[in-house]
Amino acid sequence: MTAPLFRVAADDVVVTSDDCYTPRWVFDAIGLRFDLDVAAPVGGPWHVPCDRYYTAEDDGLAQPWDGLVWCNPPYSNYLPWAEKWATHTRGVLMGFQLPQVRWTRGVFAAADVVTFTGTEFQRPNDTAYRLRQPVFVAFRGVGTDPAQRLAAADPYGAVLYGYSQSLDSMR
Repeated sequence: MTAPLFRVAADDVVVTSDDCYTPRWVFDAIGLRFDLDVAAPVGGPWHVPCDRYYTAEDDGLAQPWDGLVWCNPPYSNYLPWAEKWATHTRGVLMGFQLPQVRWTRGVFAAADVVTFTGTEFQRPNDTAYRLRQPVFVAFRGVGTDPAQRLAAADPYGAVLYGYSQSLDSMR
């Protein structure tokens, strides 16, 4: 990892609404091992199957991404993460969908396949947190099998194929 632009100690990070971690069952269902988690919590990923990770201390958005990337970014500043993911060749991005959010079309256009899920996130204190919005997982460069496995593991799972629009629609 390269040196961060600024140091943020774990004790300096306040738990916010962005601190919602993907539950283990999602990774078990997807069945992929990632080269890099680009938005891991301080202290490292809880149970993301990855070889390397960036945290807020590293500023994963400013770092180079390589290999198969997992990205469940801070939702308070989602757009730049979605834009960077959409230019990366192999990755999986988690997000939420509402008609008024700007990134949905661009993410769906860049994805090979998207799974909608009823995921309940985990908070740092190990309590559950459910978004009011539909949650999606977008897949790029990994085929459709991981998306199908995720949808099959979730009673609310559904797969969207073949969406196509310009990446310019993110803005």
